[in-house]
Amino acid sequence: MNIRQTRLAVGGAVLLALSLPAAAVQIGFTGGTVILNDNTTETTNNSVVWQNVKAYEESGFRFDYSFAGPPAPFATIIGNYYGLGNDVIHAHWDSGNFGEVNKITFVKIDGSAFDLNYFILTSNTDTGGAPASGFERVFIHASVDGTTSSFSQLLPPEDWGFPATQIFLGNQFDGIKAFWFEAENAVDCFGMDEFFIDEPPPPPIPEPAGLVLLGLGVAGLLMPRRRK
Repeated sequence: MNIRQTRLAVGGAVLLALSLPAAAVQIGFTGGTVILNDNTTETTNNSVVWQNVKAYEESGFRFDYSFAGPPAPFATIIGNYYGLGNDVIHAHWDSGNFGEVNKITFVKIDGSAFDLNYFILTSNTDTGGAPASGFERVFIHASVDGTTSSFSQLLPPEDWGFPATQIFLGNQFDGIKAFWFEAENAVDCFGMDEFFIDEPPPPPIPEPAGLVLLGLGVAGLLMPRRRK
């Protein structure tokens, strides 16, 4: 490969790197595998509501429900629960009136680390199917080793259903092997949607001088060498 071809190849690689986003995964609870308490499986499709759910898998990630006692049929739900043609994950905590869920855990199936960037909180209310009281205390925990909590964050109260609240998370949720949710007091309904994993941050806006230098650098790579 001559010098001109080398410069063209390098320039093309630079342009390609500038244009390609980092790999990201979005868990929307649609098209994944629902694992029921009797170990049968189903597939979410934005129309059906599945109860008696033990776990859920999608895009290489897995959610697991844990129970304080024998799970009631209405304790765990995945599917079109709010009737809007949009699948969500929903739970009824053992501290409330409808179920025995005491933990919801999320891991990557291959055991590797990931970044949790943000998700949508659709319900966090101590009154089933109604507005939140403001006293709900549900935490999300991050775990670097996949077992112990390395950071916890209190979630805001949230009325039942949509509209919902987007929960943005800090760098404490980068490079983790698990995260989970737990309730500290009476909470009837807890629902979530749209988990964004390994989502690249928005690119910084270059200053004018930076844009000029970047343009000159790429142009220099693409420019053929002048013959002496």
